[in-house]
Amino acid sequence: MITFIEFVEGPDAGVRLRVAPNLTLGRSKADIIIRDPKISGTHAQVKSDARGQLLLIDLDSANGLYINGLRVKKIAFLQGVIFSIGRTQFRVVQVEGADSSQAAVRVEGWCGALRDSLINAKLNDQTVSEKISSFNPTIKLIFIEGIQAESELVLGYGPRKIGSDSLDIEILDKDAPRETFELHPQEGAAEFINKAPGHVYINKNSISKKILQEGDLISFGSTLIKISYL
Repeated sequence: MITFIEFVEGPDAGVRLRVAPNLTLGRSKADIIIRDPKISGTHAQVKSDARGQLLLIDLDSANGLYINGLRVKKIAFLQGVIFSIGRTQFRVVQVEGADSSQAAVRVEGWCGALRDSLINAKLNDQTVSEKISSFNPTIKLIFIEGIQAESELVLGYGPRKIGSDSLDIEILDKDAPRETFELHPQEGAAEFINKAPGHVYINKNSISKKILQEGDLISFGSTLIKISYL
């Protein structure tokens, strides 16, 4: 049995997020990112009890978890249960393993889950000719300012496409260009490619390309990102 939470309404209605023990849900610092200003950075965590039942546990968030308008500390993931996090309402959907491949699933995690979904998408798209290779060393984007401040994104492979309309890494800043920048693996580093010169800056300069160094700063709109290598 595979467990999902499904958006009940809004533009994401019907979209399902797969859940598993120890995954966190939140607005920024979480495995599953939910774009809702009423949700805390790390809002809740999935746990498994002694019987193997999956539970969603509130992590002392500001706005809590709700079932039928009542605030609760934990929610059991039982088929059909409807609950709210912030302003977002979900339904629990459980699918037998043999049928899970038919489920429409989008995972919003910043790290491994996003990597898996992107790789699958590329494998299904025969028009993609870009070669995927590893960042060595791994690169980390640290959001210092803007709506995603205090979140971090660790990238193990590339190329990666970043922007407000990107299917790879979405930027939430309303002033971010649809195509903001790309990161391409190079030997021992990552190459920054500016997709919106005049709107996107690195170290306050609007340049088209740069081999990224530790501590470089990428800025656009109200967002400031610091580069680090692991």
